[in-house]
Amino acid sequence: MRVTDLIPWRAERRNQPVSQSAGDPVALLQSSVNRAFDDFLRMFPAPLPGLPGMLLDNDSGFQVDIAETDKEIKVTAELPGVEEGDIDVRVSDGMLTISAEKKAAREENESGYILRERGFGRIERILPLPEGVNTDAAQASFKAGVLTVTIPKVAEARD
Repeated sequence: MRVTDLIPWRAERRNQPVSQSAGDPVALLQSSVNRAFDDFLRMFPAPLPGLPGMLLDNDSGFQVDIAETDKEIKVTAELPGVEEGDIDVRVSDGMLTISAEKKAAREENESGYILRERGFGRIERILPLPEGVNTDAAQASFKAGVLTVTIPKVAEARD
């Protein structure tokens, strides 16, 4: 075997990759490994209990809606299963940061076995704020798992 046989392109086509055929052992191995991982992950309900929010189907762990009117910016965040005391809302350097500690615990004692599960995780979103908002007058409220942050615009930005 020559060293040039290991290069994944042919000299006559000048740096064009060789197409992977169905008989390519590396491509078959990669396909098999991908299929094995996909089959394994399908065995579990999604999302898995106790996973950090960053591993959920969105990058943040929670949904955020942003609405702007002539008078204010309103940010609504869905935080199911989070207690009000575990939420931290900060406005600084033109950014709104919403973070929370998510805690879950479950215990079952049936038919001679005990099942105890605990899940902990931190979820966070950092949102840029537009120019012309009065961050000192920002207000937040939390009700039924929904956080609402209202930030009024300064008089000059309302025009």
